[in-house]
Amino acid sequence: MMIPKNMKDKTIGILGLGISGKSAFKCLEAVGSRVYAYDDNTSSDLLVTNPNKWPWYELDQIIVSPGIPLTHPLIKKAKKLKIQINNEIDIFARSFPKAKVIGVTGTNGKSTTTSLLGHIISFNGFKVQVGGNIGKAASSLTDPGKDGFIVLELSSFQLETCNNLILDGAIILNITPDHIEWHGNLNNYYNSKIKIASFLKKDAPLIISSNDNLCKKATNDLRDNHNVININEHNKINYSAIKSFIHFKENLIASSKILSFLGISENKSLIAVNTFKGLPHRMEFFLKKEKITFINDSKATNAEATLKALEYYKNIFWIVGGVSKSGGIEPSLNYLGNVRKCFLIGESKNEFFNILNNKLECSISNTIENALEEIFNETINLSEEITVLLSPAAASFDQFENFEKRGQIFKKIVLKMWGT
Repeated sequence: MMIPKNMKDKTIGILGLGISGKSAFKCLEAVGSRVYAYDDNTSSDLLVTNPNKWPWYELDQIIVSPGIPLTHPLIKKAKKLKIQINNEIDIFARSFPKAKVIGVTGTNGKSTTTSLLGHIISFNGFKVQVGGNIGKAASSLTDPGKDGFIVLELSSFQLETCNNLILDGAIILNITPDHIEWHGNLNNYYNSKIKIASFLKKDAPLIISSNDNLCKKATNDLRDNHNVININEHNKINYSAIKSFIHFKENLIASSKILSFLGISENKSLIAVNTFKGLPHRMEFFLKKEKITFINDSKATNAEATLKALEYYKNIFWIVGGVSKSGGIEPSLNYLGNVRKCFLIGESKNEFFNILNNKLECSISNTIENALEEIFNETINLSEEITVLLSPAAASFDQFENFEKRGQIFKKIVLKMWGT
């Protein structure tokens, strides 16, 4: 647990009691802050205090959990009273860790890159802690010391309300439209992503991984005041150290490049990647049955996120659909060459069918189970290699609690139908 400095005897409100909110509560209580917490969805939690009983005129700041809109009535009230708005990442930052801190953001690929960085650092004998928007809350981590590293995945929600973070290096992987309904418009979303640069120490490296339009803009907007390295301008890398080609090439290049500034050579990073297993639900190979390979890419919750899978795999039976996001399915239209047939599920099934049906063979399956039953029947007599790919290009909330549950159901049905 991090120990925030200069917070003793402060009066703090916490809005939201998820992983980050509860971690912030424990840290602040441990240093002697007076803490009042509330969650719209938790009335029985022992930590909850009705906001009507908060000492509003004594509050020094409010810690807002990720995802809570800034239009929330309690945030509006805090702003009206000129109470500072922070988030749990600021609690971490106020502990002033001695380790080198790396921040990772982007629309897609943050978790894989954050985990890959942690793996490379650990593989090379350094102590490392990984958290933020993945796994543990930042404030619940422990400082590995001056020779160690802390790697934080940072979402646009976290960056929006963060104020005190100090970074030794940062990565922007890509910026494509997402969470627009929360941020209000694309410009606000863009500004939340590039805000990561404002937390960098002088001359600290800022790696920009993608060459999408907004990353090009970020490269130009940030170059004058920051040490910006766009890897599309410096993309030479020696893959001879890698035993086999990997589908997360961009994640590796960004990771190896930033670590080369922080004491781990690119060659050592490339060697370490040979033992990296990847994360569940992200282009996850989990079964091969005779000539059929099953890939769980449930984390692909927008069309841009599914493109790598469509590029990488061949002869694809593609299960796609859910809650359509900004941009819909259109970004995938130039990447359908490897798709043999698509099986449409969820709320977006008709929307996606109308767009894809004149491009390739489509079936409206409605559910994952129906799609897999169709695929089972169609592949019984096939002799060529096939990839069955769940890469929905849409959110999961129409049929599932989250993308993890969607991926778990997919795997469970596959194992039931095809066996282990």
